[in-house]
Amino acid sequence: MGRELNVIAFVSGGKDSFFSLLHCIANGHKVIALANLYPPDGAGVESDLNSLMYQTVGHTLLPLYAEIISLPLYRQEIRGTAVDQAMDYGSLRNAPSPQGKPDCATEEDETESMLKLLQRVKEKHPEANAVSSGAIFSTYQRTRIESVGLRMALTPLAYLWEYPELPTPEPRSAGLLEDMAAVGLDARIIKVASGGLDEDLLWENVCAEGTRKKIAKAVQRFGGGVLGEGGEYETLLVDGPSPVWTGVIEVQADQKMVFQGGGGEAWLTFTGGCIRKKDEKQGEGSTWLEKLRLPSLLDFEFKRLLETLDDEDSYPSAPDSRISTVLPFAAVHDWENKYQLCAGKWTSRISNLSAPFVGNDTGKQMERIKHTLLLILEEKLHRSVHEIVFATILLRSIDDFPAVNEVYGELFSAKPNPPARVTVACGESMPQGVNVMVSVVVALQPDRYRRCLHIQTRSYWAPANIGPYSQATSVPLETNRAGALVYIAGQIPLVPASMEVVTRASLDIAPKPAPNLADFRLQTSLALQHLWRIGKVMNVGWWTGAVAFLVAGKEDIKYKASLSASAWRGIHAQRDRDEGADQATPSDKVDFDVWNQQQTGNRTLTTVPSEDKLPDFAMVSIKNGNTQEKKDVNVCIPPFFAVEVAQLPRGSEIEWQAVGISRAPVRFFRTTSEHNLSMTACSMASNEMMVCFVGIKSFDAKGDIVAQTAQALLALERRMKMSEMINGHKTVYTSHGIDHSRLGAQVIPCKSVWDSSGAELAAGIVVHYEVSHSQGFWSEMDQVPS
Repeated sequence: MGRELNVIAFVSGGKDSFFSLLHCIANGHKVIALANLYPPDGAGVESDLNSLMYQTVGHTLLPLYAEIISLPLYRQEIRGTAVDQAMDYGSLRNAPSPQGKPDCATEEDETESMLKLLQRVKEKHPEANAVSSGAIFSTYQRTRIESVGLRMALTPLAYLWEYPELPTPEPRSAGLLEDMAAVGLDARIIKVASGGLDEDLLWENVCAEGTRKKIAKAVQRFGGGVLGEGGEYETLLVDGPSPVWTGVIEVQADQKMVFQGGGGEAWLTFTGGCIRKKDEKQGEGSTWLEKLRLPSLLDFEFKRLLETLDDEDSYPSAPDSRISTVLPFAAVHDWENKYQLCAGKWTSRISNLSAPFVGNDTGKQMERIKHTLLLILEEKLHRSVHEIVFATILLRSIDDFPAVNEVYGELFSAKPNPPARVTVACGESMPQGVNVMVSVVVALQPDRYRRCLHIQTRSYWAPANIGPYSQATSVPLETNRAGALVYIAGQIPLVPASMEVVTRASLDIAPKPAPNLADFRLQTSLALQHLWRIGKVMNVGWWTGAVAFLVAGKEDIKYKASLSASAWRGIHAQRDRDEGADQATPSDKVDFDVWNQQQTGNRTLTTVPSEDKLPDFAMVSIKNGNTQEKKDVNVCIPPFFAVEVAQLPRGSEIEWQAVGISRAPVRFFRTTSEHNLSMTACSMASNEMMVCFVGIKSFDAKGDIVAQTAQALLALERRMKMSEMINGHKTVYTSHGIDHSRLGAQVIPCKSVWDSSGAELAAGIVVHYEVSHSQGFWSEMDQVPS
């Protein structure tokens, strides 16, 4: 379950923050204090601030919760307004003023009131190391709590994040509100602010079946969200499960007053209230913990995938002969003076940045890489570091991760959303003296066209970021269309709620019968699910391909490569994945980001409902040469490489990394094989972008390895009949010491490479073609001067 955290629980009086508190307890954490923000003195009892961030209606009854839950309650007056109204909080807070000083206007942003409150709580409770909230879909709310929490060294917890999208143990019709009712929450509606919700609903229990039906009917007719997170209604919790909740809040009729606002708003204010203590016998019988639904770790289709992997054969009886490395990377000299720079229409790529000449200190090597990167961005590309959308970090040892992370994070401290990235340790496969090597993708489109998913909050949904990176970033392929290329960060098999690497023992499950590599099969399925969930939120409908980084010994690498390839094929082959899957009620999914709704008038979902398909075969056409073919799921599977490395973060055995295509038609080219070459590719229907996975089966040990690789790529371009106006960025995965300055490629030094059929390759190459930038193709080998 992970280590116990000492939690400060933000509570507004509403249902969501208290239900999240229960999930904190269920996950083994200790709630040590409550925290609440209220309107400034003088606002008047009838006042509702209509804050984008805080619920203020009903605030006069909040002091009762300290006695009911037997926890200290700390309160802070809200100061200021929503000065920084960006969805992702922090862009103004760190922005310099014209005089070069921090923008002092954000000191009056209402978000900063949370910081002052948390400072007070931590003074009284220095053991606090986490903060919880009830955010479900609102990026606006989540990023502000993340900002203040992380500045106070508190782990953000939001166990309701994406909760309606998570699998249920059995089919049900009412989702989150039904789960609240199951544990005994009584949440009274104290404000309505949406069409179809009138003041007759005030003081009704939103968790009651009849009230849920009324709200669902109104939402279906007038729009909005049944969960109320978009401000459709607000609630006050008057009762909860014993023994956590020791009393019931009671308000007499003459202590409630109804106030009217514009646009049909109506809310209750309170002149008093009291606590009726519960009978101790009310806590007897089945406990609320037994009734609390904890979402299943795996979605329906990934449970089925794991069952399929568990049925795979055991180790092959006799391992095949392995490919011998012709020339290891350690034998490649003068590495420090070489990097690659390639420009296309939408992205530029800076590859193979390293600095072994500064000595063996990995932190100092990373400092020099940072310096060089900033110079290249400024002098060669005329871009800023904030236009980097993806990074690849290669380490000699995973033990150097903290030192590299500290320096790397300094690059992106001024804005809230760092690039997505993948980090692996290549061990002795790294070039001589190179302890860290960095490659980046730089977007050329204005950042207003880009999307970013940067979640630092622990939940049930997917792992929170464990460093300065985002889960995903997207680069639009055409500014006047929705199509985009989506870079997904490397996904390792962490249990989202605990942030621990999953094992069968930790979940108390065992495969039947127990196969070899049982934990690896589970880790493969869970990490792939993380990739899928993030991809769906980013509107990915098709993958250009994927790489599974593996850690393995000599005896099991072939089998691990085969299992990961089976997982990739298997999840694509589940055409009927939605049939029989446990789905949340549609009304439960129709919830809106408060920022989108109130700031732009756009009632667009902050995330994409699970009806969006991944893979979406409707967006794909299949070609074989000049022939258009009928789609067949057995052949229409994006390409795949398994790449063996020395170590992965957190000691995991697999890390999935992929690039997706969002909302753009795709042409898929079937795998072909000629002589020493295999190829699978996909392209945009407009032919302005193409990604090819090329496998080189063997190298002639007596020949020139670089020349052989170049010949393979030339054969690819001839077969695909590519225009001379197309430039290609090459990423080469190989254990052979290729001189990248001659090939003009990003290199990933590794122990071995495997294709989707389970065959070992001498090299796996991913080529990303884009229409040429007006300045053409650049290949730089000289180090930028200091």
